[in-house]
Amino acid sequence: MNDFLRDLKEKIASYLEDKSKNKSVLILSGARQTGKTTLLKNILKNKKHLFLDLEQQRSYAALIDKFNDFSEFEIWLADEFGFSPKEKILCIDEAQYSKGLGKFVGAMKDNWENATTIITGSLVSELYDETTRRPVGRETYLELWPLSFKEFLQACGFSGLVDKINSFSLGEELSDAFHERFLKAYDEYLKVGGLPEIVKLYLEKKEFIRHRRDIFRTYEDDFVRYYQKEDTSLFSRCLAAVAQNVGSPSKDSQAVRPNVTGYKKVAGIYSRLEKWNLIIKYEQLGMRPEHNKFYPKRYLYDIGVLRDIRLKGLEGLHIQDLSNEHLRAPLGGIIENALALSLKKQFSDDVFGVQLSGQSEIDFAVKINEHVYPVESKMSLRFKKNYLRGISAYLNKMTKNSTGFLFYGGKPVKEKIESCYIVPYYLSDCLERWVDGF
Repeated sequence: MNDFLRDLKEKIASYLEDKSKNKSVLILSGARQTGKTTLLKNILKNKKHLFLDLEQQRSYAALIDKFNDFSEFEIWLADEFGFSPKEKILCIDEAQYSKGLGKFVGAMKDNWENATTIITGSLVSELYDETTRRPVGRETYLELWPLSFKEFLQACGFSGLVDKINSFSLGEELSDAFHERFLKAYDEYLKVGGLPEIVKLYLEKKEFIRHRRDIFRTYEDDFVRYYQKEDTSLFSRCLAAVAQNVGSPSKDSQAVRPNVTGYKKVAGIYSRLEKWNLIIKYEQLGMRPEHNKFYPKRYLYDIGVLRDIRLKGLEGLHIQDLSNEHLRAPLGGIIENALALSLKKQFSDDVFGVQLSGQSEIDFAVKINEHVYPVESKMSLRFKKNYLRGISAYLNKMTKNSTGFLFYGGKPVKEKIESCYIVPYYLSDCLERWVDGF
């Protein structure tokens, strides 16, 4: 797999440089094939470390499960690998294959001074079962998602476009040439998605869609480990329901009708898929707390996977198809999903949707330091002032902050309109930097 530059690398490097006496254990989560192992091996290659892959070395996982206490675990690491926590970094990959490792996480922080420990896996949320108490305050969490659009540009070697994203300021104009290049690249991103192995195949001009579907089947295999085999169809139904209803309220009944066997399992499956980073859930909040009884919205973790499911019966779509009223909705859901992923990577859990009075809503809102920044995504290549109706109402009624953002398919608008910046989809990865500058 190519060594793509990842934004999360800086946060992991910062964790490694922390010299705290009893440092928290780093838990790195992310779905399969998002590049966790490659990223960690690249960061650790010039550092003294012990790397254990419990998926490849199942006997290690089985042995860890037999240890009675942490001291037995320590002795095994020293005897088998010559490991000393003061001298080497310990990295345990695919940690969920051990049912007993979770009970040692707290001791890794409390007992090992000046140590650095990283635990990762595609299902690392399964590290703690109902018998293992989560070691609160002893973990640092990071999530690795598929490549963002900016990371995709870096992988493609478009350093000029990356520099433009990194330096672009609100109110700045963008030339037609830059705009056309960005739109073309964003079109490719929406087609390929952000799974590193798939991006690698795309760059090598190899067939990647079939391989992407093969990766998807590995998620089904993971699912069978925790559910009965006959429930596999529920896994597919839940993901299909999310893909088909992206941008709309997500209901359990969209996956399975209430009067059909399996309906009662849907809520639990959704919850697990969220923990596995296969689904992003954004709560929908009303104007008053007592009215917060809305269905959430859900998005898929990768644009390419979403495209395979959502556009199964359609030919390939492109951003220019937003001008076609029949194709706007199918394509619009993919673009909104891309924005949802970008916000998740930048702001983690500080994102939600807003339900206004009547049928009006705001796609997203980001809450930073008590300030709320509403964010809308409009499926259009041209800006119309009535697109700001909902966002302006929210700014006037609910917040002292006077800034909102509207993303669309056209060029950036130089001046704020009704306290809102009008910017293209492909600049959504700039939002955290812009907000930090306010």
